[in-house]
Amino acid sequence: MISLQEFKDALGDEATKLTEEEILKLRDNMDKMADIFFTMWLEERKK
Repeated sequence: MISLQEFKDALGDEATKLTEEEILKLRDNMDKMADIFFTMWLEERKK
């Protein structure tokens, strides 16, 4: 998982429109999505 500051930097100006809690939830959700997509990709590679 990337640091909170790296995530804020990646969001750019959009980060100023969100609360700290919203940013944390967004980062966590994106991390979960990345895990899901990686698992799907890995399963497909095994076929």
